[in-house]
Amino acid sequence: MLYLEGQYPGIRFRVIEEQDRIRPHPGLTLSAGVLGYASAWGAGRRARMGSAGPFRLVAPDRLQIKEGGGCLSLFGLPFLLAGIFVVLIGLRIVPMSNAADVPAWAWPLIFLMGLVFVVVGGGLVLGRRWVTLDAGRGTLRREWGLLVPLQGEEQRLDGYDAVVLRFAAGDSDSADRYPVLLRARSGGTDYALSSSTQYGESRERAAAVAKVLSLPLVDASTDHESVRNPDRVDATLQEQIRSGEAAGEEAARPLRMQCQVRESSRAVEIVLPGPGFKPSKLIGPVFSIALLGYLAPGLLEFFHRTRTPETVQIVFFAAAALILVVVPLVGVVNAVALAKRGGSLVTASPEGIVIEERSAWRVKTTRVLAADILALDYGTADTAFQSARRGAEARLAQAGQRIPPLPGPGREVPRWLGLLRRLTTSKGIIVKSRKGLLSFGAGLPDDEVRYLHAAVARALGASHDHRW
Repeated sequence: MLYLEGQYPGIRFRVIEEQDRIRPHPGLTLSAGVLGYASAWGAGRRARMGSAGPFRLVAPDRLQIKEGGGCLSLFGLPFLLAGIFVVLIGLRIVPMSNAADVPAWAWPLIFLMGLVFVVVGGGLVLGRRWVTLDAGRGTLRREWGLLVPLQGEEQRLDGYDAVVLRFAAGDSDSADRYPVLLRARSGGTDYALSSSTQYGESRERAAAVAKVLSLPLVDASTDHESVRNPDRVDATLQEQIRSGEAAGEEAARPLRMQCQVRESSRAVEIVLPGPGFKPSKLIGPVFSIALLGYLAPGLLEFFHRTRTPETVQIVFFAAAALILVVVPLVGVVNAVALAKRGGSLVTASPEGIVIEERSAWRVKTTRVLAADILALDYGTADTAFQSARRGAEARLAQAGQRIPPLPGPGREVPRWLGLLRRLTTSKGIIVKSRKGLLSFGAGLPDDEVRYLHAAVARALGASHDHRW
């Protein structure tokens, strides 16, 4: 918690960084100007604290990226210690109680096994990798070593024309990642600088590289690519809209909409429907109750024939009723409550976006300040196919190949492609902020998603003194 004073004499306010909100000191009412100054000051302070993680600005025109250490060192420490212990055994420094029974050829083998563990563990604990981007000399230097650089190589930066932030989908064994790369000119290979599971972290790193190298920042993490000049990589969406950099995309309001939209001069409110109740949710409870009813007479007869104690019978049937009746019925009750109360309320205004997600029994509220919103995107079935095609083209271009062109006007689109497009659902509205990605409205029709995107962007770019 920080106290800031002096810019506005006699006024003292607190910056609560955990929630990223500005709250006045008790008994004081702050104007919009003071709140705006506080928000900007907090954002500037976070930027100055920036060299987080492996990125470090060692000079105004030189950025160093360091990899290794941290959790990787902790992971390798047991291997290193075990390897040292086994090596000492192989050298007969650590005595063994059955040393007389060990054949002579086994000692070198034990030593070699321990040496392997020492090399692997030592590499994990002490191994480091440095990448230094020097804009003054126009070079990229890679170095490897154990705590200090021992070997390195250098290459020119002339072969790269942009800093790219991409999205790499994970699988069952790995999480989604956001790699930061230097994009090579035609015919070259992109150079990977870093990768993180957090969009906000990767976006901050990409912005730092773009500013040092004076290269444009290409954000290709969602369906629509956006390009920022190096001197505007930190500009918020609101600043871009008001300065005319980001042209507002207009979309007509669909005749039929699944959500409700209420627009005013102060804000736009979007009521998103819940999942509704699907009759298929009754199949499980009906089947389990019918199964218990079918098996109960036979079980009672078996217990009577074997003279099972009544206490055991009661406990058995109570457990069976809990598993086959109570638990499924609770699931049905939750589904009915979610269908009745579920949904989301999204409020967008010049101050930011507030999302209230109502589940069956609770409400979760998420707030994103306009000062933290960097971009606003949307995903539809069409943009998903276009984004996938761009990614495939980029990969094939680096391999020296070309993707076949799409069918032109008058040419029939393959039936399987049309079916796949109809089965693809929209991703909704995607809010890109300094803290990460936030989305809402997934699954809505494409034309409705485009309309909501335009409405939210219009509300964020409006200019008035509305406060939460």
